[in-house]
Amino acid sequence: MKYISRSDWGALHSGKPLKDFRRKVVGIVIHHTTGPSDKPWDRVRGHDKYHVKTKKWDSIAYNWLVSGESGEIFEGRGWKKGAATYGQNSKTISISYIGDSDKELTALGKETILTVVRAIRERHGDHLWVKCHKDFSSTTCPGKTLSKWVHGGMDTSESPANVAIDWGAIQRYIIDKGNAYLSARILKRGSRGELVELAQKRLNDLTKANLKVDGIFGRKTGDAVKKFKSNYAMKVNRIIDKDTWKVLWTV
Repeated sequence: MKYISRSDWGALHSGKPLKDFRRKVVGIVIHHTTGPSDKPWDRVRGHDKYHVKTKKWDSIAYNWLVSGESGEIFEGRGWKKGAATYGQNSKTISISYIGDSDKELTALGKETILTVVRAIRERHGDHLWVKCHKDFSSTTCPGKTLSKWVHGGMDTSESPANVAIDWGAIQRYIIDKGNAYLSARILKRGSRGELVELAQKRLNDLTKANLKVDGIFGRKTGDAVKKFKSNYAMKVNRIIDKDTWKVLWTV
């Protein structure tokens, strides 16, 4: 999976600034785009052009767009207020699947959607619900197949076991957060969320710990952390602090 920023994919500048959320975010709304799923960069740019040039909106309507073919995650409006779900935009974040989800929903696409959902919940809280566009308006979006998966609890038991992970992008993400962010997010037994999941993936990659990547910091995750830290000049314990983060992503 790879994160693609607005500047990387070439988002148009409407001349209007994107707006911050002024209300508490309470949920996540799943959409799909029109057209096929191939050439996701071109699809994202096409929707951006339609929304900005034709509709005269501030930007592409969706907060995030995901490709079921490449696993790429495109930043739309990102952490700013979106414009994809009428009546809900002031309090929800939208994720749009690129393409006709009834024909082209893939296991990789499901896993990529869940990656974005976890990131949103990491930022705004684990309590956020996930619903479909059709739950709020008279539309078929995001299609029967994707809607059934979302309403059924978003199971990924059929997802590929070895999805390629872009460690370089994750390293930049961790480093860019800075010491202040990471020092406030010490992980230990009982911790949950996206950062725990990232740590579990990294420990599996570096130490062959064979941890279940579930975002739950349990005994086995703690043991893996202790084993990893014993190889470096760090205090050996089962806690991931800011220094542990640095070593995890620079060795």
